[in-house]
Amino acid sequence: MTTSAMPGAPAVNGPRVAYQGEPGAYGEMAIVRQWSGTASAMGAPTFADTIGLLASGDADLAVIPVWNSTIGDLQDTNLLLAHHVARIDTVGEVSVPIEHCLLALPGASFATVRYVGSQAAALAQCRRLFVTRPALQPCVAHDTAGAARQLAALGGTVSEDSAQPRTPAWYEPYRRATSPTALAVIAGAQAARAYGLVVLAERVQDEPANTTRFVVLKAKEGARW
Repeated sequence: MTTSAMPGAPAVNGPRVAYQGEPGAYGEMAIVRQWSGTASAMGAPTFADTIGLLASGDADLAVIPVWNSTIGDLQDTNLLLAHHVARIDTVGEVSVPIEHCLLALPGASFATVRYVGSQAAALAQCRRLFVTRPALQPCVAHDTAGAARQLAALGGTVSEDSAQPRTPAWYEPYRRATSPTALAVIAGAQAARAYGLVVLAERVQDEPANTTRFVVLKAKEGARW
């Protein structure tokens, strides 16, 4: 679990809000958009772990993405919420404009990049990039910002201690056979700033008005987990 500081002075009495991912993820953006810096964002490795923070009482609320304007309903999260329907209440929603960027280590370029890591839903929102540049191979990672952090740790733009690896890096199958400049990720510009990566291309999503809708959840009173 990671806890992110919201922009501006933290509110002592603000809600603790869980999201899937790491600092720089779109779930964190949803929290910023909804609470304007008055919430404490709590990152979790998976969506199930995000719900688990509600179950344990470690989070007051959670934000979970359920729909994207480019690819439609997000089946994995909708199935997860259906499984927990007796335990959680939907208390709000927030829509977040999603502008994906192609990020890489300093010194990389379109000419050097071959493997692009990101969350499966993010890759699906950027199909045109892979069609128009067939040399690029999509690689599924657990999280957009997490993929960026892993690449940054490989390149030394963040320390291994601050990286706090949770899962095997998405690039492991290719690490020995290629240079770090052959690796890139799809994530938001905020992830580039957080982890010292360079933006090779902005707005690589298929639809310019790409938007994801998140629901805001809380545990039902007295729910059994």
